[in-house]
Amino acid sequence: METRLSAKQLLHQFDSGRGLTNMKKTALTSFIFTLTFLFFASKVSAQTLTSDRAYSDYQFNLTVYEQAFSDYENAKNAYLANQTLELKDVARQKTKIMLVDRDQLMVVYLTALRTKISEQPGLNGDDKNNIFGKIDAEVTFYSNHKNSYTDNSSLDDLFATSSQSENQYKGTTILVVDESLFDISLGEEEGLRLEHEKIFATLKTVIDAGVAAGKLTLSPFNNWLSEISTVDAALVQNESTAKTQIAQIYAQDFTTGGGYQNALETLTSSIKPLSQFNEFLSEVTNYLKNHQ
Repeated sequence: METRLSAKQLLHQFDSGRGLTNMKKTALTSFIFTLTFLFFASKVSAQTLTSDRAYSDYQFNLTVYEQAFSDYENAKNAYLANQTLELKDVARQKTKIMLVDRDQLMVVYLTALRTKISEQPGLNGDDKNNIFGKIDAEVTFYSNHKNSYTDNSSLDDLFATSSQSENQYKGTTILVVDESLFDISLGEEEGLRLEHEKIFATLKTVIDAGVAAGKLTLSPFNNWLSEISTVDAALVQNESTAKTQIAQIYAQDFTTGGGYQNALETLTSSIKPLSQFNEFLSEVTNYLKNHQ
């Protein structure tokens, strides 16, 4: 059973240039988001149509943004080489398009994360609603913010407006993204545990029925079931600890072992007990087949 929690982590990248504050400044400035959608090695089944569509929307908008950024770079370089009014206006137009597309990219990326989370059967309703509220607030911000750029805005105005998006990303969005990625990992792990618990419950029912019918004895099942329950409890404890750790990203107080990486490491430590859970259940199943 493949239980690695993440095959690829989100890549955050900012490319900041020199700020343009007056006509004597020559460089156009921007920061970009390079966003790589997260998938998991443990997910071997086909994604639903909803998830497929969200991922396709993300890929499309990423391509649109990359083209807009390339056009912006070309316009910037042309203006720096020959600082005419016409080339400056072209640069202004391309800058505006790039900044709008960047906000839109954040909207579809956050939406894709939300969709991925919604499809995690391991997450309960409270966990989903908690992160959905945070994601929705970020989507609302970027959806509204992209309308702040106007066709008549100067370069200075465009970059002043752009700083709002940058501050939002650095101050809040990146934390929501981290929690979202954690919740996806948590949902994968909890989903596996819950599936194993269903099998465990079925096996206990079969054993109880066999004992009642005189076909089985409690030994060695009483010890085996106790061992399996201990493994299950360890998984539940890991999930609880990881939830406590991820919650600390908003306070940014990692003195007690909190934070995104620590939370993921705690979930990763569930790999061994998950494998044991699977092996133990298989062993009990095979024993029952051979002794009934």
